[in-house]
Amino acid sequence: MLRQWNPSLALADGSRYLFAVPVPDKSVSSHAPLSNRLRRFLYVTAAFNGAAILVVEILGAKMLSPYFGTSHFVWTAQIAVTLVSLAVGYWFGGRLADRAPDLRHLYRCMLLAALYLALTVPLVKTVSFAALKLNLATGSIVAALFLFFVPLTLLAVTGPFLSRVLIRTTTESGGVVGRISAVSTFGSVGGTLLIAYVLIPLLPNSVTMLVTSGLLAVLSCGYLFSLKSIPKSGPVAVLIILIPVMVVGARKGDGGAMPGFREIAR
Repeated sequence: MLRQWNPSLALADGSRYLFAVPVPDKSVSSHAPLSNRLRRFLYVTAAFNGAAILVVEILGAKMLSPYFGTSHFVWTAQIAVTLVSLAVGYWFGGRLADRAPDLRHLYRCMLLAALYLALTVPLVKTVSFAALKLNLATGSIVAALFLFFVPLTLLAVTGPFLSRVLIRTTTESGGVVGRISAVSTFGSVGGTLLIAYVLIPLLPNSVTMLVTSGLLAVLSCGYLFSLKSIPKSGPVAVLIILIPVMVVGARKGDGGAMPGFREIAR
């Protein structure tokens, strides 16, 4: 606690005196200390979400390519939507963390992102054909916005939110933000290499998206269900919706392959 001199209090004769009143030290975080185990889990979350963002960015273009082709319009649309989503997610995550730095909000965002990503598999064909009524450049942007803006924005909440939660004092803020950024970026590198050299060559696009969605759901539910005396109805409701969506998506087939065509290269 700091002490602040307040000269506003007056004696009966009109003279003034100085009075020390305690005020909170804003250089120290007010929320409860985190265990080492939880801190490690939060860094794992940062790495995994960084990987998921790049997986969705690259896989999204692959899912759109059967309908819009692989021209620069498609990749420009997907990259632009990803960058806009990150910007909005960073802003929203910072605001949310300042107003209510409760980790439940972060993992609920991740769970909603998982649900939305699972929905992209059965919806990509319908959305793409609807967007094709526009010209190629506009249609690819509209499809990318509809399919990937919301989940990418929800995943981008992670960085600023974790920085707010992990910073204990102002003197360590730079180090915490740097570590979060580094871990998230290394996760993005890992996600890029994984999808380019393993997932795309070996798995259908729909399976890769559903696996990404499932892992996000497992990570978020792992935290939410570990909390005691907290209602679990919200996460359970999302899972009840998510599981049938994943089943339908898996049965519907590859979310990036045209029926009747044989794929010879990925």
